[in-house]
Amino acid sequence: MPRTTRARRTAALVATLGLSVSALAACGGDDTSSEDGPVLRVGVQKDGIRAVLDAAGLLDDLDYEIEWAEFTSGPPIVEAASADQIDVAWVGSAPPIIGAASSANFKVVAAVQERDSHENSILVTGDSDIKDVADLKGKRVAVGRGTSAHGLLARALDRVGLTFDDIDANYLAPADGFAAFTSGAVDAWVVWDPFVTQAVQEEGAVAITGGRPDEFGTQFEIASTEALEDPETRELVADFVDRLSQGLAWAVENPEEWGEAWATESGLPASTTTVVAAQKASDVIPVSDEIIAQTQELADLFHELGELPEKIDFASIVEPGLID
Repeated sequence: MPRTTRARRTAALVATLGLSVSALAACGGDDTSSEDGPVLRVGVQKDGIRAVLDAAGLLDDLDYEIEWAEFTSGPPIVEAASADQIDVAWVGSAPPIIGAASSANFKVVAAVQERDSHENSILVTGDSDIKDVADLKGKRVAVGRGTSAHGLLARALDRVGLTFDDIDANYLAPADGFAAFTSGAVDAWVVWDPFVTQAVQEEGAVAITGGRPDEFGTQFEIASTEALEDPETRELVADFVDRLSQGLAWAVENPEEWGEAWATESGLPASTTTVVAAQKASDVIPVSDEIIAQTQELADLFHELGELPEKIDFASIVEPGLID
């Protein structure tokens, strides 16, 4: 199917996955348009990706258009990539595992490594009697199913000898999880930034764990298989991932500027996003054997805990060679 025709199908996913498609387009010249020029369809969350690229000036010289599609979390992004409704996106550590178990039609093309190895946190209220992971036994815990937070929770429970059968898991998207947490409908909430920092600042939330040894701060750039098989689109994906790498390097030196732009993009307070931007120094790197092994361990744990219907081979969904 011609590349410009496939690009028009993004809007069809709005109703089925509950996402919003942004009209933010970045074109390299006045003659480039979605009707006659190349288009790259990029999935995002409230992750600051658009903001960092824009603030770093990396959207100024594009010779293709970007169609941005916003999602609530990683699992629907993987679903969209598998359905060839987006070309490339950034997701957490667990969504590709869940997608692979569903025979999803996508590939992992790069890793995004957070330098502090801290992707998620398990939050409780300031006056909670829950002081560590073992105290979650019998408690109501909000978490997004199939998200990186789900992965952190699985590893943390396993570390203290618990399983999902020992807690009352409430599978909620971030907005619903925040509402349940602040209303007292759940006892703990497992989520990622900027929602962690928002809950700490606005609600006095306390993190009982996060980062190592329960996670490694490794996230992934994924691309639809069809996008990678189309030579033109593959080049656009590679260019976008390279620009993201440049953007994250710029953000390390300019966290406050990124945070301010992130606030404008997301609607979150700048007091939240500037704190997160200062903490989230990250690098785009190839998917190493070590990363594959770490992710495979999580996939095996998900299967052991009954969260996956079958075992998966994570290495089989990795597409090497897109970045150096």
